[in-house]
Amino acid sequence: MGAIKDKGRQLHEIERVPYEDAFLISDLLTTRMTVLSGEPKAGKTLLAAGMGIALINGEKEFLGQPVLREVDHIVFGLTDDGAPEELKERLHGAVPDDSVTVFPVEDPGHSGYWPSIVDDLINMKPGLFVLDNIIGALAPGEDISSPVTAQRIMRSLKPISEAGIPTLLVTHTPKGTAEGMTVASSPIGGRAIAAGARAVVALRNSGKHGRRIHTAINRATEDLDLHVSVRPAGESSEVPIWERVATKPRREPSIRSAAPWQELLAQQILREQPEETSIAGLAHRYAATVGKAVSTLRAELPKLVVHSGEGWAVA
Repeated sequence: MGAIKDKGRQLHEIERVPYEDAFLISDLLTTRMTVLSGEPKAGKTLLAAGMGIALINGEKEFLGQPVLREVDHIVFGLTDDGAPEELKERLHGAVPDDSVTVFPVEDPGHSGYWPSIVDDLINMKPGLFVLDNIIGALAPGEDISSPVTAQRIMRSLKPISEAGIPTLLVTHTPKGTAEGMTVASSPIGGRAIAAGARAVVALRNSGKHGRRIHTAINRATEDLDLHVSVRPAGESSEVPIWERVATKPRREPSIRSAAPWQELLAQQILREQPEETSIAGLAHRYAATVGKAVSTLRAELPKLVVHSGEGWAVA
């Protein structure tokens, strides 16, 4: 008996999964496990509803990304008080009533709870399972910020995607932004959550700068950075209409008095859009690149670039 002897497979024994079969929505929603993270009120449930509408209706694209598979049934596991009624309003009239099943997720903490849900989902064979949200699905006394808890819930959910049911997990990011936070580390629970999923989608809403979607997804043709908006379908409808927002191209710095190394560095920062959000962070990151002292960069960078909350721009 051994892990390799019992479960090891050679390449010819592993089934190929073409790109078109790896995604429901190209570079955005996978056919395995996708984590959608965002701050409270960022629009996570609205985004899940919007993707669900596109999939059920067989739309050609969602936010400019091709829809690769039509589904006829989506199951939502909901945790928040009043969530079923809110979801009803967001889907009402947009999809057939019998195309969506909703059930409450209330983990009592016993070992048979998630296996029973897995069995039900396998019998139902939905085209997508949405858990909204991970934090509300925890057993009493569990804390998602604990790696042990994060790993436990991801292990509990893994059999759903392993059964061939695409799974979308909605969760929260910490309030506000933190320097060094990446898409992969954005969910509360950090990499313990992200490591259990094939894809992480971060939805950010910075007020006056609007909403943005960032992705980090295995096998994607590119990581997305989309400026998006959402509005209700009408005065008496809460069905979400998602749209991409056209953005102006970033203006390269033109600083007549700047030394060549300063202008080149500014252009590199605007092009790369590093995850650091402070001048000090930039100085430490690029000091070795330009061969200057950290203190020199801390003095010069504020003249060149500024962080707007959405990224680095010309000062």
